[in-house]
Amino acid sequence: MAVRNRATIAGELLAAESTSSIRTTVRATLLMLLLALLAGVMAYQAPPQGRVAIGWPGDRLFVGVSPGLGQAPVERGDLFADELTPDSPTGRSRWTRERAVLVLPNVGAGSALQLTIVAQGWPASVGVQPTVSVFIDEVLVGNFVPTPHWEAYSFSVPGIVHQHDNLTITLQSSATLTDERDPRPKGVRLAEIRIASNQESALFLPPAWPAVALLGWNAVLLAVLLARLRLSQAQVYILTTLGISIAAIGLAGARIWMAAILNVAMIGLLALNVLVYRQPLLTFIRRLVQHYAHGRILGYGLVTVALVCFGYVLLHVFHWTTAVGVRLFWQIFPDSLLLALLGTALLALILNNGRTGLPRLSDALVDWLATRYGARLVLGLFAVIWLGFEATVIAALPYVGHADYSDNAIVARNLVRGRGWVVDYISQFYYLYDSVTRPQETWPLLQPVWIAPFFALFGPTAWAAKIPNFIFDVILLVLLYNIGSWLWDRRVGVTAAIIVLTNYLFFRLSIYVTNDLAFVVFSLAATAALLRSHTDGRKRWRWLLISAICTGLMMLQKPSGAMFALGMGLWQLTILLNHLRPIPTWQQRWQRLRTELTPIVVWSLIALFILSPYLVRNMILFGKPVYSTESYDAWVLDYRGVSGDAWAEIYRVFAPEWGGPGLPNRSWILRWGFDATITKFETQVRELRAYLMPAWPGAPDPIAALFSHDAQKNILTSLGAWLALTGFLAAIAYRRNWMSLIGFTYTPYILFMLTYWRTNEERYWVALIPWLALLASWMIWAGYDRLATIGDRRWAPLGLILALTAIVTIVAGSQADIADKVRNEPRIWQQDLAAYEWLRANTPPDAVIMTRLPWQVNWHTERPAVMIPNTDDRELLLHIAHHYGAKYLVLENQMRVKGDVGRLLAPLMDHANQPGMIIDGFELLYASPTPDFRAFIYRIPTSK
Repeated sequence: MAVRNRATIAGELLAAESTSSIRTTVRATLLMLLLALLAGVMAYQAPPQGRVAIGWPGDRLFVGVSPGLGQAPVERGDLFADELTPDSPTGRSRWTRERAVLVLPNVGAGSALQLTIVAQGWPASVGVQPTVSVFIDEVLVGNFVPTPHWEAYSFSVPGIVHQHDNLTITLQSSATLTDERDPRPKGVRLAEIRIASNQESALFLPPAWPAVALLGWNAVLLAVLLARLRLSQAQVYILTTLGISIAAIGLAGARIWMAAILNVAMIGLLALNVLVYRQPLLTFIRRLVQHYAHGRILGYGLVTVALVCFGYVLLHVFHWTTAVGVRLFWQIFPDSLLLALLGTALLALILNNGRTGLPRLSDALVDWLATRYGARLVLGLFAVIWLGFEATVIAALPYVGHADYSDNAIVARNLVRGRGWVVDYISQFYYLYDSVTRPQETWPLLQPVWIAPFFALFGPTAWAAKIPNFIFDVILLVLLYNIGSWLWDRRVGVTAAIIVLTNYLFFRLSIYVTNDLAFVVFSLAATAALLRSHTDGRKRWRWLLISAICTGLMMLQKPSGAMFALGMGLWQLTILLNHLRPIPTWQQRWQRLRTELTPIVVWSLIALFILSPYLVRNMILFGKPVYSTESYDAWVLDYRGVSGDAWAEIYRVFAPEWGGPGLPNRSWILRWGFDATITKFETQVRELRAYLMPAWPGAPDPIAALFSHDAQKNILTSLGAWLALTGFLAAIAYRRNWMSLIGFTYTPYILFMLTYWRTNEERYWVALIPWLALLASWMIWAGYDRLATIGDRRWAPLGLILALTAIVTIVAGSQADIADKVRNEPRIWQQDLAAYEWLRANTPPDAVIMTRLPWQVNWHTERPAVMIPNTDDRELLLHIAHHYGAKYLVLENQMRVKGDVGRLLAPLMDHANQPGMIIDGFELLYASPTPDFRAFIYRIPTSK
């Protein structure tokens, strides 16, 4: 009794202490909130001042921007894109339209201001200038007539005019300027907007309450964050007060910028609070799930959802039967009759088994799939059928693919012939080369090594180049099966393998000669083996060695894999730091550090040793350990959009010897403009989200921003994306060690692609598909298991039907793309392949061909080739052709030239052109014998 009383008393004391602690925290937080609100009000008693440099980062917080030429941007008051302006006082500027609107937020109402506008008018050659009217909150405060030079124009704004928290400045031009070279309707050019107090004093200036409230909210978040960091009450007070003081000073001295800063700070503080409170949050979510994962209500709710899904499936089946089924029945008759009899027999079996037999049958089938024999049998049958199908497709395709696909085959052919990693074509104009034969300097070097042995055995043919793909397909199949079986069970492994190999992107990787398939295999193996090395203590070094070798091969296969390796290394270091944290003494920490750092160092050295031949070659040939012409492409691609004309920008003449601007580099961001840079980044984020996240039509705007805008772009189909997302959320709670490795591995790569390269090409994300498929497969069979346990397993048949339907739906989502590749793509290639055959038969082996597709021309014709430069200068085009000795110009059907050169050569691509015609000096030698979709071959003029 005494013990129980002592326990009760201890519990009461603990509860009282906890309650007291909560009250103290709440009291402190309220005090900080009150202090922040008071500081915000006091900050607004300072004279308002601020400056916005137009055309520099951050100005879009105050102005709308649009490149469009319609009436809507004029009504909104949008400005045109930022421009590099050497004579501007700030170095950059923007043109206004007829009407321009600038909003300076949270200035505070009732303040008497001095507004200064730094502007420039039209060029002196125009002769006249517009009159610009300046309005503040729709009240006219003055006019000015700009000059061809930069001038500052100042206006007094009485406090009675400015009656809103935000200061809205409207510029109305009496006329706009357009010309042939620049069709934009331009008003005036702006460089800077400044506001300052005009020294009129007021007893009290009302603050901008939204900004004050934002300051208070940030103070609360900061106090809550600091309280979690186990600081004393005094430290929390001091640090929070310091943060409030800094923010208040910012509101007093730079208030038009401070609102944006406070918004960013709020998001950052929210993220940090989620991070530091992650453990209690995850515990709460886990307990919530566990609480609601039991009971009849949830079970029958799940059954209801499953029945709705089943009804939806039946509707689709009935629709398919009426639309396609009857016609298909007669097309394959009498085989369809046998299938119908088989279906009838299955239905009779189902009816005969009845209510108790069907659950047993369903469980038996699922249990059989989970056995080693059943899983391997299904996997083996699938591999034979699917790889056999791919083999028949590959046998019928006489090409290896575009660009780097052809390049891999070309380099492999040259390796077999003893020429090394060289190519006989010029694809870009960053440098002036002495001849068309040069070291391969754009794409990775390992894929040709896999191809070369098969070229040596069977000759340099398209189908022989794809034999390594079959080998990597089999390895990938086995890898997925084993990873899924290890992390979950064999059902997940088999399902993931089927989903991945039937995915349309992996089908493309199998029928083309690409680097990506082997890259996926090595990255998947490296990541899985690294995880095994931390979970299998007895075989740790074995798994670590496998991971290190695969990591090195991964980087050789695609150097961007170094981003994966970086993430994997950071993951290992994070685990090491977590192990060191609880150790009490520095001596013990040092001993533990030496012990646990050794495997990380060994792993890194092995991976770097495997990569070293690539690094040494680059140092010898190019003077850099990592080199690719794509390092120049990165500062050109997508800065002018994603159209065909925009892509053609990388084929412009950059070499200074030919009048080019030199090698692109990061300083070109200033040349393209910050708007173009931001737009490129937004495009990359949007496309990445479209590939990985499911679509949620009709979702509220803040939530919709997290999801795909186009379900057709989901790389795992829409259903697969939803299942993978659900699995991802479940894995955060129940597979955190594995998910942390995946997060660390792919985050550096994602950041690299978003900020440096580009995301808007599906194949850049194929390395994620196996993991997404594993998550989706886990959810499929977890759903079956949960549904089957309800009601004495009576719902197991429904769960099995839905599981199979989900698998079929995901697999079927890729079939339209696969069918297009099999049926339609060969017809697109046909005219070009015929033109290449003509070149082989009618030109000498050393004839240099100018073409938009030098990789394909060189592979199919074995003739040297040079890219058609993107220029509107006919003389420059002919000069480049003569420099490299090009005698023939090929204009393929598959990929027409775009950009300036597309417009220059447009007369040569007229479908009415016939052999023998001379057009602008080019003699037409060959044209496809078809009415349209024609390929043309011209003789290049010998003189300019």
